[in-house]
Amino acid sequence: MIKKTILLFILSGVLLFASACGEATVEPVATITETPSPTPVITPEPVLPTEPPIFNPDFIIPDSSIRPVAVMIDNQGDKVLPQGGISQAQIIYEILVEYNITRYMALFWGTIPDMVGPVRSSRHYFLDYVLEHDAIYTHAGGSTYAYKDIPKLKIQNIDYQVHGSAFWDLTTDIYNWQDSYTSRERIEKFVSDKKYRTEPKKAFPFTYHEEFTVHENGTAAEDISIKFHSSKGSSNCGFIYNPETNLYERFRMGKPHIERNTNEQVKTANIIVLKMSSPVIEGDTYGRRNLKNIGSGDGFYITGGKSIPIKWSKSERDAQTEYTTEDGKPLVLNRGQTWIEIVSNLDYVTIN
Repeated sequence: MIKKTILLFILSGVLLFASACGEATVEPVATITETPSPTPVITPEPVLPTEPPIFNPDFIIPDSSIRPVAVMIDNQGDKVLPQGGISQAQIIYEILVEYNITRYMALFWGTIPDMVGPVRSSRHYFLDYVLEHDAIYTHAGGSTYAYKDIPKLKIQNIDYQVHGSAFWDLTTDIYNWQDSYTSRERIEKFVSDKKYRTEPKKAFPFTYHEEFTVHENGTAAEDISIKFHSSKGSSNCGFIYNPETNLYERFRMGKPHIERNTNEQVKTANIIVLKMSSPVIEGDTYGRRNLKNIGSGDGFYITGGKSIPIKWSKSERDAQTEYTTEDGKPLVLNRGQTWIEIVSNLDYVTIN
């Protein structure tokens, strides 16, 4: 009996130990997961609006605080070639004179080069454009009408026939009237010595677009031919548009017009064609002309390969010519040289 009791006690202890061992738990092992770093968000730099490139940046816009100088330049035959100062002038007038040839008047606002010429004689209707720009007038002699008007109109002038030190001749031929030149240095010295006024009384009459502008409603104008008289052998000129530069390359009598100071072809941004009657003065033995430039009339403005019709008006000799588009707004130019071509008949102008 005692043995049986001891056996039961031992068996109970074994069962209790086994039960205690069966209730044991194993602690779970913690798993560490790395959180990836967030991908940085790159904000692109804002695209700032860029300024359009300046069209024709080498062109010097006339400064209204500078008094311009006007120079008469010969255009008769081939002995005058190459002419000097054509490319440096901001405005050039081309107008018919006697014998159905033309003469140039170049205007400089601080851009006179080392060689300007050949300097040629005055005609009285060129004085009207000297007056409207209040320019110092440089010439070599003149018609009787011009010589009468210059002092009457109180035009400050530099005349080869009187003020020879402001000029020099390229040749020693005393019969060669097509070789006389002047320069910035000589003109400025003469103006200083004579104490000519250097502050202008007239503002520059044109304004320029800030960006290169072409009129949408304009007609094609890439090849321009201009005659000044119906007779054979008269002066003529032409302009061919270069779309790469947006400038017109100038031709004189069918050949490229070359500038003496640069030996390059003359290039221009603006061409203004004006219709004005220029009748021969009755009884004048040289066939000299008048110019009917007081009043109003029609014309063309050509730039950027396009042409538009314009109107012009001028109230008196010293008044500035007004140029307007068909809607009556003032004409605004593209930055660059301007040729003002005055013809008696718009039929003499071919625009393609």
